[in-house]
Amino acid sequence: MRAHLVTLHPGKLAELTSEADAPQPKQARITSFLRASSSRGLSAERQSRITDKLTRFICKDMRPINISQGSGFKDFVHELEPRYAVPCRATIRDRVVKLYDTTKDDIRKMIRGENIALTTDGWTSIATEAYVTVTAHFINEDWELKDIILKTAEAQKTHTAENVAECITNILGEYNVSRQSVLSITTDNAANYVNAVERHLQVANVPCMAHTINLAVRKGLTVRAIKNPISRLKATALHFNKSTTDSYLLESKQKLLGVKPAKLINDCTTLWNSTYDMVCRAAEQQAPVAAVIMEKKLGHLELSTSEWTLMEQPFSPLSMCLCHIFSQSTGDLQALNDMKTKISADLEKRYSHIKDAFMLLITASYLDPRFHRLIHLARYQQQEVRDKVHREKSLIAEDEEHVEDEEGAGTATETQHSEKTALSAMGSLFGDVYRQNAGPGGTLDIGTVLLQEMQMYETETPLPTDSNPLRDCSASNEEYLTHSLPPPPCFFFIDQKWTKLRKKQHCRGFKTLNRTSVMAKGIRRDHPYCSFGFKHHSVKSIGSRRSGPVSTCSGYCLFDDCPVEVEIKVEEESSLKAEVIFSVDLVSHR
Repeated sequence: MRAHLVTLHPGKLAELTSEADAPQPKQARITSFLRASSSRGLSAERQSRITDKLTRFICKDMRPINISQGSGFKDFVHELEPRYAVPCRATIRDRVVKLYDTTKDDIRKMIRGENIALTTDGWTSIATEAYVTVTAHFINEDWELKDIILKTAEAQKTHTAENVAECITNILGEYNVSRQSVLSITTDNAANYVNAVERHLQVANVPCMAHTINLAVRKGLTVRAIKNPISRLKATALHFNKSTTDSYLLESKQKLLGVKPAKLINDCTTLWNSTYDMVCRAAEQQAPVAAVIMEKKLGHLELSTSEWTLMEQPFSPLSMCLCHIFSQSTGDLQALNDMKTKISADLEKRYSHIKDAFMLLITASYLDPRFHRLIHLARYQQQEVRDKVHREKSLIAEDEEHVEDEEGAGTATETQHSEKTALSAMGSLFGDVYRQNAGPGGTLDIGTVLLQEMQMYETETPLPTDSNPLRDCSASNEEYLTHSLPPPPCFFFIDQKWTKLRKKQHCRGFKTLNRTSVMAKGIRRDHPYCSFGFKHHSVKSIGSRRSGPVSTCSGYCLFDDCPVEVEIKVEEESSLKAEVIFSVDLVSHR
């Protein structure tokens, strides 16, 4: 064999000889360890974690399950982690179902006891399958606006108002959401959805603002002087999108004239701002488009100078500020005035019959620190909003005044905490309504306190309109949610009142009664703590026989149920006087 290689293959023999004489590395390469360890596989815990991430990737990015079975995907995963074995399709399908059930349980806990707003709409897929989607919106305890899709349910029945209401009710039932906790439902202007919300569900219906504006603007664009040039712009965009030769010619004209190359945009019927984009792009490409029209002799697509002037006027203010364009001015063209009239009339028609929804919207504006002065409303409308807020705050105050908690007596008495009552939006903003202790037997009128709170709120400087009020409220805890405690009060009891309280407590089954438990009750009932009050409390004595008992009263702030503690000092058990001692000077929420 060697003679044969020397005679016929001398080059191959020299190559083999040099490879054999080359020094071999004594230390193995790291790749050899990776190849060897890949046969051993991953631990079960590591394998499960990677599979969970793969499942979340498929769900969050809305990818098909069989993406994990592609050869390219497997090569990619093998490069990242050679020891990971991509599971089969059935395993991933089971993980997706498990993730859905877990997420559904988390959503139930998240929206439990919350006041939520819903949005719903129906749509049809490419496969001609009808669906109804329901989305929940709420503000969590961290002042974050959350949007959660509850369900996209298939609607196999006819889309009548009754069937739509039944579908929405079933979805709410899956998440244990009652109708009382639903503040409003936003829909488009379809009659079946409006009737389903107002007549069958009996919930306030708020029309979709974007959909309503689109209908109103489309009504304004039907003015003949505006409709004709828009139709020619649509025909021009359609022509260049269909004709490849004219499209290439347009590109050459753009390069010749030094205009940034861009295709013309055609509008969409359901989006009025697409018409604005179409006009802006046509104005930007006016010179090269006109050159192509002149060269190809497409005179039916050409706009006159007056029509171009008219096109530039209505859409820019519509995009910047819709309300500004609705007020006519002396400098407007007649066609623009006609368009404004039609838009205003259409909006007035759509909002005139939904007074409850309109009041809900302007009340939300009042509660928004950016628009709380309501300068966009008439004076009588401003007063209606203030009266509504005042009435609701009064109802909150009355409810809190009638809250009574059972209390125990003795050295180790604890009161069972009941479920936290959800405050309304008004109570969350203004805090708990309180009564000011004005001395023995005297209190300030609660209506006066409410008016003072509202006046203080209205005199605050509005936030910038481009700011996020929720983020600002969360960031301003030091200003809004930190309060100085009032001076330490003293409580006095006459013998008749003490005897009456003892009889009342003995009738409720308590064996003993001391004055410190009565003091704790007095704190919750009669003393404000600024915007705080006690809904639950318990008393634990830490005094001695020689000195009067010093008891700790543990309460919970009605704003977010955070604990607040004070001490009650009684000079003697038989004394008619008790002094409240605050452990801190400030009560803050962070």
